[in-house]
Amino acid sequence: MNFLRYSTFPFTMLYYLVVWCRNKLYDLNFLSSKKYTIPTIGVGNLVVGGAGKSPTIEYLIRLLSPTFKVSTLSRGYGRKTKGFIQANEFSSPIEIGDEPTQFKQKFPLVNVLVSENRQLGMEHLANDTQVVLLDDAFQHRKVKLGLSILLFDYNALFQKDWLLPMGNMREPISSKERADIILITKTPKLFSPMERRRVLSSFKTNPRQHLFFSYLNYSNPVPLNSNQASLDAGSASTNTAVLALTGIANPTLFLNHISAKNYKNIIPFSFPDHHDFSEKDFQKIKKTFAEITAVHKIILTTEKDAMRLKYSKYHAMIEDLPIFYIPIEAEIHEQDKVKFDQLILKHVRTS
Repeated sequence: MNFLRYSTFPFTMLYYLVVWCRNKLYDLNFLSSKKYTIPTIGVGNLVVGGAGKSPTIEYLIRLLSPTFKVSTLSRGYGRKTKGFIQANEFSSPIEIGDEPTQFKQKFPLVNVLVSENRQLGMEHLANDTQVVLLDDAFQHRKVKLGLSILLFDYNALFQKDWLLPMGNMREPISSKERADIILITKTPKLFSPMERRRVLSSFKTNPRQHLFFSYLNYSNPVPLNSNQASLDAGSASTNTAVLALTGIANPTLFLNHISAKNYKNIIPFSFPDHHDFSEKDFQKIKKTFAEITAVHKIILTTEKDAMRLKYSKYHAMIEDLPIFYIPIEAEIHEQDKVKFDQLILKHVRTS
């Protein structure tokens, strides 16, 4: 495996050269970024995979939507369509992608847009939009962001990585200098002052940048199927077997959360990130669940995976299974929350 990885080193160097040249052309204004009068906030990261972008976007929606008319603009990763689409209450992951579907389902009054071309998406904004949240937008420099939030997963913060294809990084670590706000995500909820100081001393920022910390809050499991009863906490004992169904970049935190609930018999059942569940996958899920011999057994999945399962044309195959998804919310640590919120609100009010 290591040999195959290191054999891609020449392509990694070529990728680095292309990325460096592209960014330098934008920095020197040989390639133009279009600036918009409407306030824009971009959320992104430097690596492939989950750093908590969707929960962070949802945090911003909850912060801003009581006062401002909010729109989100995403690529719509994993959708089967192309071009610009404005989501409605009937939109599905096949049409707009799983994250935008989740945004629309949780926040019906938010204007949810998808477009590979972010400039095209910006041109289709509703007249009453007062702020645009651009999901996974750090590398999309055709739109000049008013405020850029760059995420780093605490659990991989000090791990050495390489650029694609040898590693998982989209850009070199030096690119973080473009960000206005650095947000360290997925920290422990109980985050010791000593560990906070260690990160602050080791993770260097420039004088104009702000660095904050966030964590994930897990809610109670929610039934996936409308005809399904809620999970009875009393009957969900340590003897309950859990099929942990995931199709996300890194299911470790999800599995750790389940383990913390004292389930002793957890069977991980993982698919790739943004996996498009096929008929064969649904058959495999049913077969694997049927083979669990425990008297009490359930399926737990993530909120993002629930979108793809629920809106799949094969959903009827699993309607009789006890499937529950666990919603999550990003939260800023108490000592950072006031300043973080003020920075966001000030940007929108003054832009």
